[in-house]
Amino acid sequence: MENNIKERYGSLRKIEPLKQITDDSIVPGTLAFECPAPYPGYYNMQEKQTVPLFVYFILEEFMHLDDFLAMSEKVICEYGENCSATLASIVIDKETFFAIRVKYIEDYAKLRKLHEVYAKYGVGFKKASKKYGELDDVQIRIKKFFKMSVLEDGFYCDKMDEHHGYFEISESLTMEEFVPIAKKVKYNIDAVDFDAALAFFYEDFKVHKMIRIYTSRISLEMLKKIKVEYDKLINKLHK
Repeated sequence: MENNIKERYGSLRKIEPLKQITDDSIVPGTLAFECPAPYPGYYNMQEKQTVPLFVYFILEEFMHLDDFLAMSEKVICEYGENCSATLASIVIDKETFFAIRVKYIEDYAKLRKLHEVYAKYGVGFKKASKKYGELDDVQIRIKKFFKMSVLEDGFYCDKMDEHHGYFEISESLTMEEFVPIAKKVKYNIDAVDFDAALAFFYEDFKVHKMIRIYTSRISLEMLKKIKVEYDKLINKLHK
């Protein structure tokens, strides 16, 4: 492995709208959501999507990561199409739902096939409910394996997800702290269109706290510019 490449386990936390899937593109009678407007801070992504970029199959119960990874490898092999799957959790009206988050599905016609293969391998899915519909500002936590190139100490570019960059921050932020800070940073750097989320990875028994930036103009210079604004507000918050 190249010296400037990091492969680490961690997590990503974000807030995005979700919309319940109610057609036959999933296993009938089960609960699943798609994200109709991913990267809400990045306005170029607000056009209607024609492919299911991010889908959440809601699980009946919690699933351990090691069990999921062992099973999912077999599921993806049988599915036979390009996709990526990981565990996630979403919070709706203060209730936490566990989910399988899938992406890179080429079209809705292939989504149900993947859903059915997971069910075949014994995964239980929560029953559908008409009460959800369209949801704004849903808190989402995704388990993630990062593969990043090191641009400079504390600055990274994602090697698997295009237009994703990261920079480390000194303090942990709750979602309640992060949201107003993110809005102020966007206001202060109005010439740059980007979306932000919280992230972290483990290395040498230490948690490395990060901000994830999504933009088509990702660069080390841009990450540094955004980090300066975050550092100002984070330092002010923790004085």
